[in-house]
Amino acid sequence: MSYSLDLRERVVSYIKQGGKISEATQIFQVSRITIHR
Repeated sequence: MSYSLDLRERVVSYIKQGGKISEATQIFQVSRITIHR
């Protein structure tokens, strides 16, 4: 299953703005592995 472009952009933006990956996994309900892809 692929995630929407909107969701991917929001996750990347969150992390680029200083958000932690562990926080992003909870906020956006995606796994750490998904974020690293």
